[in-house]
Parts: sequence; structure tokens; C-alpha cells
Amino acid sequence: MNIAPAAASDDDALLALRNHYIAHSIATFDEAPLAPAAVQAWRAGFAATGPHRLLVARDGASLLGYCSSQPYRAHPAFARTIETSIYVAPDAAGRGVGSALYERLFAGLACQGLHRAVVGIALPNDASIRLHARFGFRAVGVFDEYAHKHGRPISSQWMQREMSGAPA
Repeated sequence: MNIAPAAASDDDALLALRNHYIAHSIATFDEAPLAPAAVQAWRAGFAATGPHRLLVARDGASLLGYCSSQPYRAHPAFARTIETSIYVAPDAAGRGVGSALYERLFAGLACQGLHRAVVGIALPNDASIRLHARFGFRAVGVFDEYAHKHGRPISSQWMQREMSGAPA
């Protein structure tokens, strides 16, 4: 497995993976398939260094998954907080892809001056909750039925973890 910052050459595979989860799960609250331009613009918001990163895991030409760290909110008060996201291709689940992605992401973020990482996990998703707990996230609350998708209400478990806080 090779893990690296996402590049333009990953756009088609990222589009396919994101659209899979849009159509077949509640893990993302998007409802309509994304267009290629939307994925290009999304990827352009990340960098190979700094606090906002997008990493992909590949096995040869196959995209196994991706993870990201992005701004939590646009307010300056949240500059030291990131929101993480992680998606693994359905045929790669249970193979350690998520753990490998998060290991690389958090190692790279260790000296970025961050204070907290947060994540919202649409329920039910026991595998994601276990993964995040392994990486030091702890549950801080549930937003109960605050979203709707596929005709049903969705709750999310919110979790957070401490970051090193050391400046870059």
C-alpha cells in the first residue's frame, strides 16, 4: 500500500469513491452525485504540508481510501481545530487501510500547532467509532436526528482528540 498526498491524477478515483458513499450510505450527507469539477475544487483546498491535508492510499492503480484534515469552521477562533474525514473503498474494508491513513495523517500533523481534531460519524457506524477511538478520539456527544437522508433521520456521534499543539 502506498500513501501519499492526493494529486490531480487521483480525481477520477476520488470521484468514484465519494459518489459510491453518496449513493449507498449515510456516511456523507451529500445526496446528489458530485461532478468532476467539484472534486477538483475540493482537492485544491488541501496541501502536501500544513494542517489541511488530503492523503490517498493506493495499491497499484486502485484507490483503497482517503483521509483528510480540513478547517472545522471559517472563524479565526477555530484556526487550531481541524475536522477529519476518512473513507475506505468497500472492497478494501478490514485490511488496515483506515489505520494506515490515519497513522500517516496524524504523524504529519504532529507539529502543526493544532489543538484539537474533531469528527462527526453518522450512526450507526461501529467500525468508524472503533477506528477513531484507536487514534485517541473520545466521544463528546450525539447530535440526535439532526439530518435526513434517504427518507430517514440521521444522528451523529461527535468525537474529539487532543493534538500536540507544538508550533510548526
